Amino acid sequence: MRRVLATCLAAAWLAMPAAALDNKTIAHQIDSIVKNTLPAGTEAAIAVWDMAADTAVYLLSQDVLCRPASTMKVLTSYCALSTLGANYSFDTKVCATGQIGADGTLDGDLYIIGGFDPELMESDLKRLVQELYDKGLRRISGKVIADVSAMDSVYWGSGWVWDDTPSSFQPYVSPLMCHGGFVGVSLKPGVKGGAANVTVIPESKYYSIDNRSRTSDSKAGPVKVTRDWLHNENTIIVKGNVTKAQSTELNLFDSDKFTFCLFTEYLQKQGIGFNGTDWGTCPGNAAELTKASHSLKYVMKEALKESKNLNAECMFLQAARSRYPKDISFEKAAKYMTDFYKRALKNQTRPFNVADGSGLSVYDYIPAQMFIDVLRLIYSQQETFDIIYDCMPINGYDGTLRGRMIAKPLAGKVHAKTGSVTGACTLSGYATGADGRLLGFAILNQGAVTMSASRKVQDAICTVLCQ
Repeated sequence: MRRVLATCLAAAWLAMPAAALDNKTIAHQIDSIVKNTLPAGTEAAIAVWDMAADTAVYLLSQDVLCRPASTMKVLTSYCALSTLGANYSFDTKVCATGQIGADGTLDGDLYIIGGFDPELMESDLKRLVQELYDKGLRRISGKVIADVSAMDSVYWGSGWVWDDTPSSFQPYVSPLMCHGGFVGVSLKPGVKGGAANVTVIPESKYYSIDNRSRTSDSKAGPVKVTRDWLHNENTIIVKGNVTKAQSTELNLFDSDKFTFCLFTEYLQKQGIGFNGTDWGTCPGNAAELTKASHSLKYVMKEALKESKNLNAECMFLQAARSRYPKDISFEKAAKYMTDFYKRALKNQTRPFNVADGSGLSVYDYIPAQMFIDVLRLIYSQQETFDIIYDCMPINGYDGTLRGRMIAKPLAGKVHAKTGSVTGACTLSGYATGADGRLLGFAILNQGAVTMSASRKVQDAICTVLCQ
């Protein structure tokens, strides 16, 4: 009965006509939503703030420490934008010692230097190789060397759940990563009773395929695509009965070796020879030959709109390199962002804990009021606000809010970051009321196992805010 009542109440709020509400009415309606629709066994911390008036509209358990899930990306984005600047770009550089001679031989070594670019794709690596070829490079007398010295060797953040691998949302983080550190695996039916057709992108000799699948054979069981991640093996294992085209994604162990393998394969395909490969640090006197770049704004937009964990972690780590240029680690980055917010939020007295940049960690704990304080900071800086507001998912239109609160006139009035991990369902950002005022909000549902029920609560509250 409680579930039926909750569904009916949420639907009723979503159907209410737009009309400007005063703060007392907003508070009364949110109280009613929490009382009648919050899923049994869960709790909520909620804070709503009038940005222009700079006053509280609604507060509930606003100082309680909560798991933020992917709303953590809002805090990471502001820290990165403030530290790196709006014009910053993530660069993957190719440098060389020595000169390219008339015969096309580089008298030295060629370095590819990782710069934490989460949007580096195989097309970028191919373009880098093509530009080297266009500069006359045909052979390298020395070695091709990968430089990943910007980071230590710990590729996962503190508090990450180890059995989330080999999911693509948990990559092996490195300064040098291509295709997000994962591959796309596509399956299509083959001849009945025979193996299905398997395609993996990007193509590379770095991994192998163990195809045990069958086409239209019910005895083969359900489809499963995995790898022996427990032993860090990169053999992609495909099993089960394939009756239709389908696809999935798997991360690979590990990202920098995968990317380096792709780069050297592309050199060979272009006909550029070299005398072996190695890992090392590029000397300061090496000359830059070419580079691939993606802007901070683009990386941030993908982190916020599509909730890409890798993008958030790259912003998290790269921002901290302003203090720790070499051998950056998740621990150092967590300390940097903690110190950043202690300075930025001058009156910050409530406790909080930062462990990573994406919200994957079970050690991230942020109170709802701190989200409000950060949203107020963002709002107070026009250029920063314009960038982050534009990067946030928009309800009914794009990102992780494209399918939520789609009914007019509500659609387009909420710019907010979603978050969902087992035990937490969150939403934080800005809502525009019917009277035009901008409200910042944080809704942190804790104990959530079924995300849909918590999202209905969030949508109902946002509907109230937009009236």
